[in-house]
Amino acid sequence: MATQRGTLESWLEFTLSNLRERLRTLKAVDTGELLESVKGVLIGGAGDDVQRLTIAYAIYGKYVDMGVGRGMGAGVRKSNSDYARIRDERGQLYKHSRKERPWSSKELGRQSVRLGVLLSEYYGKTTIVNLTDALPASVEINL
Repeated sequence: MATQRGTLESWLEFTLSNLRERLRTLKAVDTGELLESVKGVLIGGAGDDVQRLTIAYAIYGKYVDMGVGRGMGAGVRKSNSDYARIRDERGQLYKHSRKERPWSSKELGRQSVRLGVLLSEYYGKTTIVNLTDALPASVEINL
């Protein structure tokens, strides 16, 4: 029977590869910094148990996912001349258009559900094995 750590390691490897593939597919890779920042780690407890599972990536990956955050530098206000250089009268950027690239939110949602299914199967099998091991080999009934 597979261990909890083995199940989680397989899930984490699969999820990280899917996240990286989504970044490439949606063309959200510009400098490669976001792609390289996608990492995961299992923090172990006693024995073969896993205490925590963490997936981390650069903070601007969230902005790429939502399609926001690109634009003016610090200190640029509507009253500045720099504003007119960057944006038109409606506030839209000249150079860059914002486009939502849902590389993490949808994928992490799907994979969280899948992790729940995998762990419920694992703990269901583990519980059955433990119960069958704890039951006596024979039962004697006296009438």
